[in-house]
Amino acid sequence: MRDLSHSLPRWMAALALVASPAFAWAQTAPTPEQMQATRAVTGELLKTLSGKLQASMKENGPAGSITVCKTIAPEIALGLADRTGWKITRVGTRVRNVDLGTPNVWQRKALAHLNADLKSGAKPQTLEWSEVVTENGKPTLHYAKAIVLQPQCIACHGTAAQLAPGVADKLRTEYPHDAATGYAPGQLRGAVVVSRPL
Repeated sequence: MRDLSHSLPRWMAALALVASPAFAWAQTAPTPEQMQATRAVTGELLKTLSGKLQASMKENGPAGSITVCKTIAPEIALGLADRTGWKITRVGTRVRNVDLGTPNVWQRKALAHLNADLKSGAKPQTLEWSEVVTENGKPTLHYAKAIVLQPQCIACHGTAAQLAPGVADKLRTEYPHDAATGYAPGQLRGAVVVSRPL
């Protein structure tokens, strides 16, 4: 029988190195459960915002509902962020809220991918894009869920001739740097974006 007394310590040392956290493989893709949870949060934001906006449109009209997107939408996103510990916001292909809606480098990249997929025939309701990146040494999921302009949205996002009465004046007051008009239904308006550790 072979004497392993001299090789055993070396073997144990090698095993310890492989098992140490420094040598652990970084997660390079989200699990199905992580993707499902991420989609659920973006879906909740969009559904809640849509409900608030529709109710306000019936009661206050388009011009009176601009404050819903300005104040209530960020509140919804903040509430979800507090609940999950993730970063959650909305960004636009043309910016209305320069403080909250201006995309960063990754978000611009995501919008470009979403726009290309939309033009290639992807269904708006399933249009998303994600990527796992390393931030502070940890894998982080960046996720973007497309917001595609619906016909009713032209009241606040259409051409100058399509804007509902009072909307242009309200936009000048609420969003002096607004660039989010001139859209047509079916175009990419922006995305809900999530950044979460894996």
